[in-house]
Order: sequence, then structure tokens, then C-alpha cells
Amino acid sequence: PMSNTVFLPPFTPAAQAVQHLQSDGFAILSPQDVALWSGCTLESLERLQGDWDSLPPDEYLKDGGRYRRRRHSCFVVTGAEVQQVPHRPHWQPVEYNALHGGMQRLFAPMQDATVTTPVWNQLLRALAGVSGEVFAHAAGAEPWYLEAHQFRIDTTDGIGRPTPEGAHRDGVDLVAVFLVGRHAVKGGET
Repeated sequence: PMSNTVFLPPFTPAAQAVQHLQSDGFAILSPQDVALWSGCTLESLERLQGDWDSLPPDEYLKDGGRYRRRRHSCFVVTGAEVQQVPHRPHWQPVEYNALHGGMQRLFAPMQDATVTTPVWNQLLRALAGVSGEVFAHAAGAEPWYLEAHQFRIDTTDGIGRPTPEGAHRDGVDLVAVFLVGRHAVKGGET
């Protein structure tokens, strides 16, 4: 008989997230610790999950794929104030993203229902706050500029390719990846 082996990631306690970011360059938080770290309830964070159900197709996949859905918006966080900036294209130089760099990609904006919820704004404030702690040399370097990308990968036609461009850089100081939900997934790694 086959056994189901469950792999638990090497979770970092919320109180040690900044220390791990500074020393290791990454931190993996459990859902409960994301809630604790961000000052949100787990239930309020989980209510954001439905916002990923209506993402439009990514029209910029150079391999012609239809497996990635996406929205994108930009924000500025100054202290406790979160402001969504006018919608603009996402751009990366070819040196950062060999496949999709060097072109203006104007993805659909995030929905108002998402960006106006208190939990979304609290999450962005927490990210700006941790940026200030991690980059202590940038103390007082407000405002913080944040780009938010909502992704959904569909594997109906085979293996999912969340990043067909392969390993690439985002050209930013800090990246936060939140796993919002998994359905009928057999494996996977990031």
C-alpha cells in the first residue's frame, strides 16, 4: 500500500520573520503566522480567496499559453496610508526577464472590491512595515512602492507553468508570495 507523506515546510515563527529575512534572505510563514504577522485574522485573509476566482487570462504569454490568469495593480504606502496609483503597465528589462522583459504588459487591474477591503490594506501596510525593518539602512525611506500581482495557474491541459520565463529577477528589493489556494494539485514546488 502507498502511504501519503505530508511535507511540512520549514515554517518561521512570525516573531522571527524579520530576523530570517535579514539572515537567510527568506522566511516561510504558516497561514496562522501570516495572520499574526500582518495583524489580520486568518478568517479575514481567507475571505480574499474568492478574489482569485475571476482573474482574466494573461494575454502576454509569448509561448501562446492560456494557463495563467492575472491582475496587477500598484500602490504607495506612506505610514498608515495606502493609496492605489493610476493603473499602469508592468515592465521588466530583458536582463531581469529574458522571455517577457522589454515589453509593456498592461494586465487587468485588481478589482475595487479587493483593494478597498480593510484586510488588503492591512496586508500592504504590514509589507511596507517589514520592508522598513529588513532594510534598516533605508529607515525613513518612505513612501514604499508596492506592485501586486494576482496569479492563478490552470493545469487542466497538463503541467502548470506559473513562470514560463524560468528563473528571473523581479528588480525589486523584497518579494512576498502568498499561496492563496490549491485545488486538485499533485505536488509542486516554488
